[in-house]
Amino acid sequence: MRISNFLNHTLSVIVCLSLVCIAGSRPALSDTKGSTVIREGEFTADINGLKLWYKVSGSGPVCILPTPGWGPSSDLYFLKMKPLESIFTMIYLDTRGSGRSERPDPHAYTMHDFVADIEGLREHIGAESVWLMGHSDGGRMILNYTAVHGEHVRGLILVDSPVRDTSQGRDRERRMLLRKNEPWFDSAYSAFHRMPTTQKEFDAYIRSMSPFFFSSIGNLEKNRDVFEKVTLSFDAQMGEGQSDQSSVGLASFLPGMKTPALVIVGNDDFICPPPASEYLHREIDRSKLLIIQNAGHFPWLEQPEQFFGGIRDFLPKLGYRAADR
Repeated sequence: MRISNFLNHTLSVIVCLSLVCIAGSRPALSDTKGSTVIREGEFTADINGLKLWYKVSGSGPVCILPTPGWGPSSDLYFLKMKPLESIFTMIYLDTRGSGRSERPDPHAYTMHDFVADIEGLREHIGAESVWLMGHSDGGRMILNYTAVHGEHVRGLILVDSPVRDTSQGRDRERRMLLRKNEPWFDSAYSAFHRMPTTQKEFDAYIRSMSPFFFSSIGNLEKNRDVFEKVTLSFDAQMGEGQSDQSSVGLASFLPGMKTPALVIVGNDDFICPPPASEYLHREIDRSKLLIIQNAGHFPWLEQPEQFFGGIRDFLPKLGYRAADR
């Protein structure tokens, strides 16, 4: 009798543990009203034949923030994006080959692949519509997604974003040379014009030219802790270079785009300078432009009050509602 009770108890424990494991592997559920409820935590999902890692944190409408595709992990964002998590349910995605996500074939870093992965993640979490946030080349990525899957996009936040087929950084060199009297200039300028060939060289390359990405070297030093935790993927860097990065025709798509967008740029960004963001603002009918003073390519790190305060101010003008889910 005792043996029978023991076996029954053991079986019950196994069943309960199995149910917990199954539930833990499924971040998205539907409540009785059919809206999406997404659990916080770190997850790995099988999307388009790859295991992609993502982190869920916060509450409110869903906002997916993919890494820019060329190699940095999403630690660059979630370590200092906490203020956004009181506005959105933030989903930080390590894009294919970056951070904790699986490395694909070297030629499978196309714009089509990145767009398909975002769509796969949206379907995986069970969200009918989402906000999208893209920094640097991640902005071009989410614009391409919107061109293909616009019916699933509530709004965009474009941060220091380029549009390669429409607005090149013509004054990039001029902006770099403005800082020629800085003590770090020679080594950073030299590094910028060298192409790394190994992971070790890639790490050194990014570290050496990092002062250019900040409005002041002091702001870089204040954020060293973030960059020490960000991993860089040379595989992704090389993969992007070897893959087809052709975009949808953004020059013709943007003027007719119906999705609202907040365009943000640091006034001292040399790599994706204000003229690129001003172009996006002019072309996107339902857009607002936020220029962050005394900031470079990472405005949320250098000027968090301007950055997050500006987002809070502008989002309601773009149709954001905290009650939306």
